Amino acid sequence: MKDHSLFKLLASFSQEEIKDFDDFISVPYFNKRKAVKQLFEAVKKFYPDFNKLNHKTFNIEKIFSKIFPGKEYNEGTIRVLLHYLNDLAKKFITIKSFENNEYEFNLIQQSELFSRHQVTNINKVIDKSLSELSLKNILSEQFYFQKYKLEYEKMYYLSESHMGVYEKLLDNFDFQKMYFDFNIYYNLNTMRLYLNILNIEIIYNKKFGKKLFEKIISNIEIKDYNDIPVMKAYYYLIKIITSKNNEEYYFKIKEIVKEIKNKIHIDDLTEIYINMKNFCKRRIADGKEYYLNEEFKIIIDEIETKTYLKGGGEMGPVFYRNTVNSALKLKKYDWVKDFIDNFKNELPENIRNYSYLYSSALYSFKMKEYEKSLEYLSKVKFDEVYQKVEAKILQMMIFYEMNSDETLLSSLEAFRHFINGNKIIPGKRKLPYIGFYKTLNKVISIKFKKDKYQIREFKNQLLAENTISNKEWLMEKTDELLINLSSGKNMKQA
Repeated sequence: MKDHSLFKLLASFSQEEIKDFDDFISVPYFNKRKAVKQLFEAVKKFYPDFNKLNHKTFNIEKIFSKIFPGKEYNEGTIRVLLHYLNDLAKKFITIKSFENNEYEFNLIQQSELFSRHQVTNINKVIDKSLSELSLKNILSEQFYFQKYKLEYEKMYYLSESHMGVYEKLLDNFDFQKMYFDFNIYYNLNTMRLYLNILNIEIIYNKKFGKKLFEKIISNIEIKDYNDIPVMKAYYYLIKIITSKNNEEYYFKIKEIVKEIKNKIHIDDLTEIYINMKNFCKRRIADGKEYYLNEEFKIIIDEIETKTYLKGGGEMGPVFYRNTVNSALKLKKYDWVKDFIDNFKNELPENIRNYSYLYSSALYSFKMKEYEKSLEYLSKVKFDEVYQKVEAKILQMMIFYEMNSDETLLSSLEAFRHFINGNKIIPGKRKLPYIGFYKTLNKVISIKFKKDKYQIREFKNQLLAENTISNKEWLMEKTDELLINLSSGKNMKQA
């Protein structure tokens, strides 16, 4: 019973929505079935914790007897009522969403009145709606589509109102402006989708057909959109992936963000920030440490603008972990500790504990509290492939620091099999992980040798190599080998 889609949907309602839904199903126009209303009265008592529904707390036979006194219990009837209540809940959220979209609501309302000859100046209404449109309140592509629709309705209204006397209206028809808005809508949608495809191909071992996208993008003359900064921003986001001069485009985006971050919809700003951070990560992986600070500045902007919040006002677990990783690389240890503790409760409840434990494990590792770090890590369970990889790497680093050589060697071999056998991670994305495996193996093999020349030669090779995960830590371990050898310390004790 508790697994019924109705309860999952109702659990997503806010308290205000539950009250409004109660009123909604009380209106005969929407619901003429008294039994459905009575069933909701019994159900809503469990909001929002519907997982507590069971035979003892939610005696369906007893509820049935209250709804249908004197009738024998019929499970089929209850299922029908649940179906009706579920349909009403879907209708409620649809109508509520439509009503909240005041531009769309007003346009359809006025159009309907016009079709019934109940309005004489829809032109004025449309002009008012056009003046009230805001990029801050509407996603960029929908903003321009809304403009196009309003202009189209205005043209239709004028045509219908002055049938046969078009010569009086010719100055009011700006077909090029109307098409320009539609063109922006189309191109923004295309660029959004193409950008997602490019990112998926980078992250996962999957290729998509892109010829049509490439043709459309190649035909865009971005100078034609100098007055549309959000258009330029998405265009340059694609360029930082597809062009060799990607750093030039990154700084162009950075300037655009300064101009528009308080003027555009938060979802557009989120998309831009995510892609800027992805670019920084790729540059960091190439050995350009300057972008460590760039990435962290973007994170601070995200926190200040609250673009990290997902639907429902929650922080994404990826943002939480990446923020911790970024700040730790910059040795902002006090800041990290405060962030881990202060933002924990903004994470989705179902994965909150794992994200907190893993981030605590990272922090404890940097604080050289290796046993504590390992304890945190042992309680973490991840399903996503890249999370698994990062957790395995952290575990091996802990084993090294704790001189658990046999366990480390066993873990390294298991890690090699995991990476080589994984078909989701693209070959290019595997390279840093394979580099980590080979480098750590080499560090272990020279750990007990007393050959300074061999260690220095290895260090020089490591300096020249960029495609290695956690290279900074590996460099640190190599330096320790040289220091310990110079001071005469036993490598096993080091």
